[in-house]
Amino acid sequence: MLDDARHVVTGRAPRKGGTLRHWGRGIAAAALVAAAGGAALVGAPVASASSSARHTSKATKSPKAVSNAVPAYALTIGDIFTWILPLDNQVGYENWDISAQREMWLPLYWAGNGSKTGINYTQSAAEPPVYSNHDKTVTIKLKTNLKWSTGAAVTSNDVKFYFQLVDAGKKKLGNYLPGLLPDDISSVTYPSSSTVVLHLNRSYNPTWFTGNQLTWIYPLPVQEWDRTSLTSPDGTAASTPAGAKQVLTFLFSQSKDEGTWSTNPIWKTVDGPFEISAYDQVTHTATFAANPHYTGPTKPRIAGFKLYSFTTGTAELDALRSGTLTFGYIPFGDLKEISYFKSHGYTIKPWATFYNQVIELDYSSKVWGPLVKQLYIRQALQHLITESLYIKRAFGGYALPDYGPVAIYPGSKYVSPGIKKDPYPFNPQLASKLLKAHGWVKGPGGVDVCKHPGTGPSECGKGIPKGKKLSFKFMYSTGTTAYFAAVSSFRTAAKSVGIDLALDGQTTTTMFSIGGVCPSTPPCNWGLIGYSSYMWTYGQYQTVPNGTSQWGKGNFWGGGYYTPKAQKLIDAVETSPGLKPLYAAENYLSKDLASLWWPLQDLRVVAVKKSLSGWQHLSPYGAFVPQTWYLKGS
Repeated sequence: MLDDARHVVTGRAPRKGGTLRHWGRGIAAAALVAAAGGAALVGAPVASASSSARHTSKATKSPKAVSNAVPAYALTIGDIFTWILPLDNQVGYENWDISAQREMWLPLYWAGNGSKTGINYTQSAAEPPVYSNHDKTVTIKLKTNLKWSTGAAVTSNDVKFYFQLVDAGKKKLGNYLPGLLPDDISSVTYPSSSTVVLHLNRSYNPTWFTGNQLTWIYPLPVQEWDRTSLTSPDGTAASTPAGAKQVLTFLFSQSKDEGTWSTNPIWKTVDGPFEISAYDQVTHTATFAANPHYTGPTKPRIAGFKLYSFTTGTAELDALRSGTLTFGYIPFGDLKEISYFKSHGYTIKPWATFYNQVIELDYSSKVWGPLVKQLYIRQALQHLITESLYIKRAFGGYALPDYGPVAIYPGSKYVSPGIKKDPYPFNPQLASKLLKAHGWVKGPGGVDVCKHPGTGPSECGKGIPKGKKLSFKFMYSTGTTAYFAAVSSFRTAAKSVGIDLALDGQTTTTMFSIGGVCPSTPPCNWGLIGYSSYMWTYGQYQTVPNGTSQWGKGNFWGGGYYTPKAQKLIDAVETSPGLKPLYAAENYLSKDLASLWWPLQDLRVVAVKKSLSGWQHLSPYGAFVPQTWYLKGS
């Protein structure tokens, strides 16, 4: 999924593989100082980002939990819980919605195991899947202890209901792409009340299929939800495709009706640890109560929890300071407040994620496409990005290096060893050399122009005429000082070698309308585009970062990037077993610079009341997991 504002989007152990270079003096460093207004980025690293802030908490004996506690959690600025149905529409396909949904309805396979990437089989609704018939058949055993809040057992019939709805209404769903689930399943059989057998249309990589397909599936309460109105009979309407479409339309209508969430009987049938008990349509505050009939793993130790939404960092910080929030965060522009909250009973911890951050290139543009299609130009641009410097000085240490389809998240098996090192380290001299070797010379104003057009090894490249300026419009999201500092540094380094980056700062909201989704949704009037938080999220719908959605053929978030070799490698991740195909795809995309790689800023610097425990293993997918929380007694 995308940056939360863009779509349709652990305290960490010491970093592994992503060694940071020492602070250097030069073009990039000077630009960062200037962009930040002087010495603020020159001194010692921010104290709150020191290694002491990143140590894993030591295990201690758990004090007695306060069972009637209702801790309050702050969503990130601008995030609003607006979709309750665990079949996400194309607007509600967001990670915070999914986090709330799966606290009420358990997915077949739960993404994220504490602060580790991958599947948490203990928390899942099914046992680990069994692959057979050359990985063309998947046998799934539901856990037999799971019950709906009505007392009925969760059965294979509830999974069948899921498929009936998805088969009939897949084009309405936010996570659907042609060829993926349910298209990759030829048929489904249900040998028993606890067994589901998927017959696939070909052999698939079990790692990919489990992490990127089976995680989509939720058992849904057929006896209560299989209806076309609140008063219609239930249990049989979805048995035909036409009927299933009507049922899905009805469920969508109920999910849109936020004012009835807390009273609608539809949403009272859950198999997860919580159910919704109140929702304020004005403030979008959602309250959840513990499900007293929950029979699954990790039973809640709190009476419920609240989700708060905020439109500004100031409002969130005020709520944290007043004690309204139990689990909040320090906005990156207010990190000076860390010492205050530490001295007032809060634990401070950075939240690193298994996400991806890039500067997207517009391969489809008639103006800039011919330029970015040249690998040597992409290499020159990447040689002007100094991730270690941005991390240390712009982001105050609160970021991870990102040199490929995913950032270097500590300990994840889904990060290839080959992308743990910068493939094109900061080197303006080498960037300049690459340009000169391909027919570029200094022109008016110090901007390079193409002197030797053509497709030869020492010429500018296909589609680049003589006299063409090496200039790009760089659209970026405003409002973040740290991000602007890094962008400005990049621009200064580019200027030093003859590349003009014309900065076009826009609010993120405005970027949706004027940036476009390229190449599918114009106008795409940019050569480079960057969003300040992250470009892509992984999690419940996608745990294996093979790059299908971002850089596969027909992509709509990769600017139209495509090479036959990239597509072959991406396809192999889906069909060839093991992790080697994933590593091969990651390595190729990294070195081919499908996008420009950029450091991934931490999701948040969280501030949590010391009375709350059980939250310390922060999800790599940015998910909140309140069923593990408890408030310590006095």
